[in-house]
Amino acid sequence: MKDGALHARHPGFDAGVLACCLLLAMALFGVWHGGAWQGGFLAGQAVSSHLPPVLWESLTTLGDARVQLALMLPFCLRYPRVFWALFLGALIAGAISRGFKTAFPLPRPAAVFDAAQITVIGAKLTAHSFPSGHTVSAFSFVVAWLALLGWRAAPLVLIALLAGFSRVAVGAHWPVDVLAGAMVGLLGGWLGLRLSRHFRWGLGVRAHWFLIALSVIAVATLPFDGQGYPDSLAWRVVACLWGLGGFVAVYLVPLLRQGWAGVNRDLGHLAARNETVTRP
Repeated sequence: MKDGALHARHPGFDAGVLACCLLLAMALFGVWHGGAWQGGFLAGQAVSSHLPPVLWESLTTLGDARVQLALMLPFCLRYPRVFWALFLGALIAGAISRGFKTAFPLPRPAAVFDAAQITVIGAKLTAHSFPSGHTVSAFSFVVAWLALLGWRAAPLVLIALLAGFSRVAVGAHWPVDVLAGAMVGLLGGWLGLRLSRHFRWGLGVRAHWFLIALSVIAVATLPFDGQGYPDSLAWRVVACLWGLGGFVAVYLVPLLRQGWAGVNRDLGHLAARNETVTRP
């Protein structure tokens, strides 16, 4: 995989992502200018009420970066450029999201409506509504995959949309927060992807092992910390086992068979073919 191949495979990718960001920004401006930033929340809750709360708790955890790392771990060695781009995109999108939350400290639905008017699933949150951080994380995760796979990554976009809508279903965010989260996630993921072409620290062998170690530690905490959604435990355990199982199969088994020198040599050989990490 040559430098920039994540873009070169799909020439219209950059324009498509930026066009989506522009459309979302225009929608946000229209909502804000019209003073309807609470609009659609009760309708969204009414729709979501037809499905069990445990489903929405599980879907909302898809916006948890640890779950995304768990899903990614079995593929990190095969797609290290995606892995590195995802890391950078998550950091950039998270920073932008935090800036918005600080600049626009809007109340959440539970702080506006009476308890009898809405359904709150999981933790009751009242502050720093804009934008939805879970939606930011979910959409930043799909950008690099879209660059690599094109429309074959459409199921990931659907999952991101469901994760975003789940934030309305659990009573944590307004629909406008979800729109903003999708915009910030796409923009941050795109910037991370662009940056990964020039800042290549994460493609080094040592850096790759370091990022993998951080990911394993984060994924291992999933069964013990539901971030306010205890009924998602079964899904979190499945995600944890998937991620750690992938790590064992892809990294630990070869390590036990070949030792550090052998595994790093293989990494170097793969790097020479431009398929995976490059040496520092």
